[in-house]
Amino acid sequence: MTNTTGVIDPSTKDPHEMFVGWAPAPAVDRRFLLGALPLGLLAAGGASWKLAGKLNDPGAGAWLTGATHDVTGALVTHPYPMIRVTDPQAPFGMRTVLLVAVGKCTSSLTFGDMEAKPVTASGVLIQRKERRMLEVPPFAEEWLTPASAGMPVAAVKPPIQSLGGATLAGQIMDSKCFFGVMRPGRGKTHKACASLCIRGGIPPSFWARTKDGRESVLLLTDAAGGPMPMDILPFVADPVEAKGEIVRVGDLLQFRVDPAAIRRI
Repeated sequence: MTNTTGVIDPSTKDPHEMFVGWAPAPAVDRRFLLGALPLGLLAAGGASWKLAGKLNDPGAGAWLTGATHDVTGALVTHPYPMIRVTDPQAPFGMRTVLLVAVGKCTSSLTFGDMEAKPVTASGVLIQRKERRMLEVPPFAEEWLTPASAGMPVAAVKPPIQSLGGATLAGQIMDSKCFFGVMRPGRGKTHKACASLCIRGGIPPSFWARTKDGRESVLLLTDAAGGPMPMDILPFVADPVEAKGEIVRVGDLLQFRVDPAAIRRI
């Protein structure tokens, strides 16, 4: 007799082939899953490997939180807080160590009357290749002490050499994350973090890659060599082109740019 009610008669269906949430899976489903699962895992692993191969190398940055490091040199606060350490083995006889506060509030750092004097700073070292940065507490009495060592004039007022005008394509980043606190510390996924860091006084850097694949990172300042204004925030972490002047200050390269000379590409 034909069923005209629209309801499936259980007697006409093999109960072992039906899916019931609280019952064991039918044999046909178990066989399918056992065969499909290894293939699915292989496909997902292959896709992940291929995607990872297209990602940019995060670089050799390191955040050495396991120890406290002492840095002795001349304290300078313009255009950004830093300590210049005399080092005959380093390029140009000195090494610049940028100073940043714990978190994103570097603009709140206090220095007392230590400006342009020999000091010893204690903090956590952040480094990326030859670049150095020291993360310190916000209050000077917690990390900054006078040093008895004499400082050559060049440590306070290093030689300045213009290397000429340049138009560079790359990205604006916050130096702290890029040097090693975050990996990777650039790109769209890092835009919000980098913007907050720069807004909080962390020095911005301009990252560019030369045609032969070499990485170039320059400290970003305004056209006069002062701290960069917040006008750059909309461009942070975006592909941009900037026109300015490359200036060597001691061992540090600055990219001096008028914010109006930055454009997206």
